[in-house]
Amino acid sequence: MIKPEQPRIEIDDLAAVVRESIAAQKHRNDREFTNGSPATTSPASAKFPELKLQPDFQPRSNNRYHISDLLRYHDRAFVDNSYRAVLKRPPDATELARDLKRIRSGDFNKIDLLATLRYSNEGKAKGVELDGLKLPALVRQLGQLPFIGYFFRLAIAIARLPNQVRDQREFAGYVLSQNQQTADFINARLTEINEGVSRVEETLSKQLRTETELLHDQTRKIRIQTERLHHRIHGAADKGLDTVRLDELYAALEDRFRGTREEIKDRMRIYLPYVEAARDSVVIDLGCGRGEWLELMKEAGISARGVETNVVAIEQCRRRGLEVVESDVLAHLQSLSDASAGAITGFHIIEHVSVETLVRLLDEVLRVLRPGGIAIFETPNPENILVGSNFFYLDPTHKHPLPRELMQFLFDNRGFDRVEVLNLHPWEAGRVAGEGELAERFNGLLYGPMDYAVLGWKVDGNDK
Repeated sequence: MIKPEQPRIEIDDLAAVVRESIAAQKHRNDREFTNGSPATTSPASAKFPELKLQPDFQPRSNNRYHISDLLRYHDRAFVDNSYRAVLKRPPDATELARDLKRIRSGDFNKIDLLATLRYSNEGKAKGVELDGLKLPALVRQLGQLPFIGYFFRLAIAIARLPNQVRDQREFAGYVLSQNQQTADFINARLTEINEGVSRVEETLSKQLRTETELLHDQTRKIRIQTERLHHRIHGAADKGLDTVRLDELYAALEDRFRGTREEIKDRMRIYLPYVEAARDSVVIDLGCGRGEWLELMKEAGISARGVETNVVAIEQCRRRGLEVVESDVLAHLQSLSDASAGAITGFHIIEHVSVETLVRLLDEVLRVLRPGGIAIFETPNPENILVGSNFFYLDPTHKHPLPRELMQFLFDNRGFDRVEVLNLHPWEAGRVAGEGELAERFNGLLYGPMDYAVLGWKVDGNDK
């Protein structure tokens, strides 16, 4: 993976421009909000009004109410406000549950609850007056008398029938008005939310266009730098620059853009579980470079051998006591016996060869692997726009990017039994803050996985 935080390719400048653009946009939004512009009001920052289907209860300092002050409330609000008015306290959970159940059953009505509270010992001690309660409470008591109570309730019901019909109509109208009020409230909130989403989408679209323009400008600059480096390398070769000096140049290029040894080792730890099964055999690392992967396997007690042509990298590996063969990777594989390796790996080498060589390389890898052995190749991920258009070309020896779908196809086509792909090294520090599908797509395209690894297993002889 090409290390992104490098002044040479001006990525710091690109990140700074992105941050400044976002900060400027936020400043504009804040300023417009202060000036009262409705176009920049964020639904997340605006507090929705509370929906109230029944009026708030207002306690009276003179401790005197009329029953109509409380009868206008219904269900939970009626129970709660009755306690607050008569007993000057809210009901506890047990009282609320009990009284709601009784009222909802229909056998116990609002007058019964008001009378129960007012004439209880606690109610008498509070001394709250409820005008208009005595007569309805007396009527309810007479209706509870044995035998005669039935006829009394029947007479009262017949007498009240016109009022009950009227009350029923009023209640039906009340329910409809409550439903309409609820619907109006929900529709108003949905309208505000949709408007807010539209504003966020418009803002993100503008930011995306701005960042895309900046990216194109940075791409042009980076390509110019790459072309200059390419011309310098070829110009030096034309003047008779020897192989050792070219190796030194490439080693310096890798040191500049790849990352420190510890960073590379830390990234490669993910592969240790995959080569654990090759502990009783040998792991061959093609194009081992500075030897970070060889060193990591040595520390884990796994036998490994590197293959490299760069004399500078070979010397670095051998100074650390690592086994390295100076050879072309394809030639070395062709010299090995069938089924002689438990695992074969290659990190950022397949993008350096032609398609014809890559196919021959995979054929040799499959031949040299023992049954059940694994091949692992890591390469830059061209699905990341920064990698596919910029970072990939920092190495002038790269041939062309390799999409993961192509590598999966080649592994399948050349006979690997099982193929997996690991997405690696997202650039988390470069992500643009924001939520939603547009922000995620933007961050995925620019700051998603910068590398991927394709893993393939050779058919295990025991599975046949």
